Amino acid sequence: MKMTGQDASAAQQDSAPDKAAATRPISISMILAGGSLLLLAAMVLAIALGSVRVSPYMILRSLANWAGLSAVQPDSAEQTIILLIRMPRVIAAVLAGAGLAVSGTVMQGVFRNPLAEPGILGVSAGSSFGALLAIAGGMSSFFTLPVFAFFGAMLAVSLILGVALSSGGRSRTVTLIMSGMAISALFSAMTSLTLTMANEYQVSSYVFWTMGGLANRRWEHVLAMLPPVAVTLVYIFIKARDLDILLLGDEEARALGVAPMLTRMTMIILASVCTGAIVSVTGPIGVVGLVIPHIMRLLVGPSHRTLALASAFAGGIFLMLCDLLTRLIAWPTGAEISVGIVTALIGAPYFLFLLFRSARQGGPLL
Repeated sequence: MKMTGQDASAAQQDSAPDKAAATRPISISMILAGGSLLLLAAMVLAIALGSVRVSPYMILRSLANWAGLSAVQPDSAEQTIILLIRMPRVIAAVLAGAGLAVSGTVMQGVFRNPLAEPGILGVSAGSSFGALLAIAGGMSSFFTLPVFAFFGAMLAVSLILGVALSSGGRSRTVTLIMSGMAISALFSAMTSLTLTMANEYQVSSYVFWTMGGLANRRWEHVLAMLPPVAVTLVYIFIKARDLDILLLGDEEARALGVAPMLTRMTMIILASVCTGAIVSVTGPIGVVGLVIPHIMRLLVGPSHRTLALASAFAGGIFLMLCDLLTRLIAWPTGAEISVGIVTALIGAPYFLFLLFRSARQGGPLL
């Protein structure tokens, strides 16, 4: 029996709900439950492993004693390793990974550019110049260097936003990107000029910082990252619908009650401040803000509420496990490599694999 055009159309319409059900995005509750369990397991693993092994029981005992829930006094060396060395580093990795991944999600959504990443507005270039000034000025302690790097990042972002806001026209997205490229080039040139006048020790210190790392991070560094990362995560989760609407275009956004420029600028500023705070503490760490949002988009769909939440969990877990790998490599050799190297070696090939697989299946590259 030959099917007519109307019958075929009706059959396609009947099968549409089934296809929609099969491709229904993962719910927020599933992401929260699964992400929390994976994050907790990864944190216990990251705290337990290293040059000195500690058991999960020792971790719980130290935490219970620290919180005043247990009278059992753990060994002082055990307490120091868990609470003062590994926990700050692990939590710093989680905050940095989550913040970079969510900032990358925001930048890709705001600019409608799949290649956008957290440093697109000169954050990395500005923070690198600020860090070099601290190193060259003999103020490269664990506390003053992040301050210089953060102010360098904010200076770069302020210049870029100032150029974009002073330009005419309703849409300033292209102006933001172009001014970001120009300001980044300017800060890179000033960094290169400063390096030519620096001594060998200062140059080596700067190069090591630019590789990105989490070694010797303390609770003070965690507290420096926590407010901007937490505010950015909460705001993006609440305003994710506005980011979805922005993808429809400015005219459609206005018709739906969303102010395009105000929403765009608010999200850009939050993501930039979040990235600046992270980079000032960890140094530039690539791949996380670019690759993690793409991978999560394939798993949970394009809705920015679920995408941002999934990216936060995935980014935190990914960077924490990469940092654990650097510590395990350093255990027998005594030479710890930077976590930025590990993220690039793992994330970049996997991202290329996803691109080639998508191309072979006839789908979009990004």
